[in-house]
Amino acid sequence: MTIDETKVTTFATICVVLLREVRLERGFHQAQIADAIGKTASAWTKVEAGKSPLSFETFIRVCNSLQVSPSAVMAAAERYASMLTNKWSGPGWAVLSTEHDGDDTLMRAAQEYWASPGFRNHQANRWGFQTILNSPYPNADGTFTIAPVFEFAVNDAFREEQLNPVLTAPPSMRKGF
Repeated sequence: MTIDETKVTTFATICVVLLREVRLERGFHQAQIADAIGKTASAWTKVEAGKSPLSFETFIRVCNSLQVSPSAVMAAAERYASMLTNKWSGPGWAVLSTEHDGDDTLMRAAQEYWASPGFRNHQANRWGFQTILNSPYPNADGTFTIAPVFEFAVNDAFREEQLNPVLTAPPSMRKGF
């Protein structure tokens, strides 16, 4: 398999993305997590933004504060790392197990997704709710369902849809629909 050198991330970044998504699923504010792990809000915000590394100790503390097993986060991270490196047709991603000094493509895409109109206008469907820690998961037709933050990073059509404020506005706010 060939690797696209512009698609580089780290295992730690995948874990940070998963932890942020779990935090959002459970309705916690960054300051609550920071307080629970004994850090300042700005220190935890820097970790979530990819500007500071995620230490193993911090990882364990965040998992405990979110009441989620660290092994569940690691298992989901392994599935996403596997998906990124070999699931998609075309060049795969490089998922590093070490720190990466260059541009982290996944973190950049995740930050763009969290700032997108699609993310801001997303309304969770609690009836069919699946935690990100259970994904990616297979469908009966052979496809896989992945979390939107990861789909944003790998699917150009989905990314364009999420960045379009008209397509992602709630139905009551759409004009001409």
